[in-house]
Amino acid sequence: MEDLFPFKSLGFEALHGDKEGLFSVKVDMQYRLEFSFEQNGTEQVITVCTLEELSNHYK
Repeated sequence: MEDLFPFKSLGFEALHGDKEGLFSVKVDMQYRLEFSFEQNGTEQVITVCTLEELSNHYK
């Protein structure tokens, strides 16, 4: 997750409300990619990213 912070153009953010626990990055000015992270035990090295939704959230 921390690897996404340096890329300011991605607009990486944690979502809130009914999307609590999800994160998003910008695909372009109209779309964002929503996803979740899953840790494998206590290992910090292995992170599985699952695509939740590719949405036009401005509609």
